[in-house]
Amino acid sequence: MKPHAYNIIRQLARYLLLLHMMLLGLGLLPVQTFAAPTDKILDFSITADINEDASIHMLYHIDWEVLDDSIGKLEWIDLGVPNSHHENLKPESSTIDHIDDKGSSLAIYLDRSYKEGETVSIDFSMDQDHMYQIDKWTQGETVYTFTPAWFDGMEVEKLTIRWNADNAISWQPDCLQDQGYLIFDTSLSSGDKYTMSVTYPNDAFGFAAERQAAGSTDNADDDLTPFEMVVAVIALVLAFAITILPFYVVFKLIRWLASGAGFGSGQSTKKKITRTKIEYYANCPNCGAALEEGKDSCPYCGRSMIKSKQVVEESQLEEPEKYTQKGTYRYGNSPNTFIRVNVINVPSRSSGRSSRSSRSSGSGGSRSSCACASSCACASSCACACACASSGRAGCTVKDFFKKSYHEGRIRVRCE
Repeated sequence: MKPHAYNIIRQLARYLLLLHMMLLGLGLLPVQTFAAPTDKILDFSITADINEDASIHMLYHIDWEVLDDSIGKLEWIDLGVPNSHHENLKPESSTIDHIDDKGSSLAIYLDRSYKEGETVSIDFSMDQDHMYQIDKWTQGETVYTFTPAWFDGMEVEKLTIRWNADNAISWQPDCLQDQGYLIFDTSLSSGDKYTMSVTYPNDAFGFAAERQAAGSTDNADDDLTPFEMVVAVIALVLAFAITILPFYVVFKLIRWLASGAGFGSGQSTKKKITRTKIEYYANCPNCGAALEEGKDSCPYCGRSMIKSKQVVEESQLEEPEKYTQKGTYRYGNSPNTFIRVNVINVPSRSSGRSSRSSRSSGSGGSRSSCACASSCACASSCACACACASSGRAGCTVKDFFKKSYHEGRIRVRCE
């Protein structure tokens, strides 16, 4: 059987395992509330410069705030990186004692323990390879795709990627430019991811087919036969329809009740509105074409038509009541200025502290929470550069972070 068939069967097994866990939880375990976040990322920034050999020199900066140390102080951070093809890993701040490198993740050990209310700033650099795909979308063009580390248990107030624009011919999503860099910036809720890409001509740097991102080349031997495809699809549909779907509905109902409707936990949601003021060029700075309303890029040359982009508060707007629904609206008398409104519903934090009852209590003040799995959530055939991340505390047993096998084989990089 082909490798893809094995993957489908393995995924089916995971669904069945989930079913058993749901049945066990419904029959034997009480409904648990979700723990409040123990940490928050105030600023996560990455500066990327392309080397002549097409590898990327990356400088990371993270401002990490400890919100709650009731289960221990922050002593180390487990951060995912795009892949294991990196070198010249170097701590750049005195807050790093040393870094243990295990390929697709880095265990960053801090200079001391950080308690509730404290913020630690860390900086490190490295040269990252296997990040591009040759002829990905268009013949003759090479694309870098990058998804920075994401955090399942905390929010990132500000994520900024500064990507050197030399030789770049296009990029997505739209972004600002400053001093020769493309500036991609956003914020992330718990578990959110952000992906950007930049395209270059194939002769811009020393691109090599053998150093492309994993999954960028096709393997015809891995394709399913028509018969295997039909069997796999039927098996998945039947498994989902007969077993998973009814219990999934029950599971969602219980979560809804636990959120406050049935058990009085006080958990609710509130509307979060983000307003971005966007000023466009009246004419394309590159080819002179007139602005087309609703288009962020020039339809003729592809150049960004955005002159400036700024998140604004409600108090800074005239007649803010006009900008409460999702969409893009003209602002003021200028024909080239608009307000883009994004609306999401986010959970309100419970006023009580009962949500912490589900946490395990550490001994001796050692923290035992971890923000997410240490391995990348992307499939092995994923062509993007992806990485997840987590926070760690000494004595942590969640997801086997501190078993001997987890730390064996790490390459240790000490701060000079």
